[in-house]
Amino acid sequence: MDKCGALKKSIQEFNNGEYFACHETLEDLWMIEVGPNRLFYQGLLQLSVGFFHLFNHNYAGAASQWRRGSVKLQNFGDCHLEINVKTLLEQTRRCQHMLEMVQCGNRQTFDFSLVPRIQIIGLTPKSPALPHG
Repeated sequence: MDKCGALKKSIQEFNNGEYFACHETLEDLWMIEVGPNRLFYQGLLQLSVGFFHLFNHNYAGAASQWRRGSVKLQNFGDCHLEINVKTLLEQTRRCQHMLEMVQCGNRQTFDFSLVPRIQIIGLTPKSPALPHG
């Protein structure tokens, strides 16, 4: 499996709102990874599943997956595999807060404009930080 290509594909799927497809792509990566990136892929996968739940109005599932994924990703610093982890986690926390407001009745609807996009920092074709095949 081309890990770099699969990661790029999962990012594109996430950013296109194709959260189930993103989950499938990341699950394939997660299952074959034996190194420290295994938890990173799992964390991204869980965030993706959380957003899938959000769009299907499973708010408890969304909140649970966001919490689990965020815990895993926070250990990877501000940037990992050229993904802006810091911004992704900040935007996910904003979604968590918004969802809490909806669930407790302080807000009627979720503001879907808060849903994050995965940002790539300094992506270059020869980047040594991206996983290889």
